[in-house]
Amino acid sequence: MSTTGDDFANEQQRRAAQAGLNLKPSSRMPAPAAPEVRLTVGAPAALGVADAVFSCRDVSVLYGDKYALSNVSIDVERKQVLAVIGPSGCGKSTFLRCLNRMNDTIAGARVTGSILLDGRDIQDKEQDVVQLRAQVGMVFQKPNPFPKSIFENVAYGPRIHGLARGSAELDDIVCTSLRRAGLWNEVKDRLSRPGTSLSGGQQQRLCIARTIAVQPEVILMDEPCSALDPVATARIEDLIDELRASYTIVIVTHSMQQAARVSQRTAYFHLGALVEVGETNRVFTNPRQKLTEDYISGRFG
Repeated sequence: MSTTGDDFANEQQRRAAQAGLNLKPSSRMPAPAAPEVRLTVGAPAALGVADAVFSCRDVSVLYGDKYALSNVSIDVERKQVLAVIGPSGCGKSTFLRCLNRMNDTIAGARVTGSILLDGRDIQDKEQDVVQLRAQVGMVFQKPNPFPKSIFENVAYGPRIHGLARGSAELDDIVCTSLRRAGLWNEVKDRLSRPGTSLSGGQQQRLCIARTIAVQPEVILMDEPCSALDPVATARIEDLIDELRASYTIVIVTHSMQQAARVSQRTAYFHLGALVEVGETNRVFTNPRQKLTEDYISGRFG
């Protein structure tokens, strides 16, 4: 027997609960997002956000002659968190790497389609890739501090990009970045110690401080908590919620609980295709696509 309206939403919440999905977990649950713009029936509802920082149209990625991503069209809302979910190998990280041209570093990779950042084509031949990666920073799955001191890890980017006019201004950038990453009070008395001497969670926050030190517009996060314990994960999630007031964040995660906690919009990928995207609570409680429903209810993935 089929269900509609409130009955359908209640059924989806029941299935999500059976799958262990925590849709109302803590104070980190995001505030309601702006109403979603509805598109043609059957489309993944990717377009129509109020203020897009990224606009992607018909984006495909090929490794040799094999498609890793196929005809993805999606907008990324400014100063919101977009969670990208889906089973392993579905193209989540490949999509993330498109947004700052990290796929350029992979031999045989080819990207087609249009990716606009604030209306500018990031694949244009005139695009300075170094500047793009400063504007669109990235935090990786495994913390990767430089083999330098805590101070130098954060100071390195502003120094090479010429963002500080002197040592006092550089000190201020380092201090501000560490504070915004929630790390200052833990390291202020040992800034000369190696970044690698920190715990895993602290190293990841150091990498976040290093990213925001160059004043990016967008922060990409590729499973930033997968190697962390629950306490460190909670600190990173709280930090994400604070940072979205100043930055657009796109996070790839295998944890649907995490996606529900930190994001305002969620995109579901499957076998290289964007299946569905929309306001997070709606995607988890009332998905429009059967593949999305099967994934979030634990039938596969």
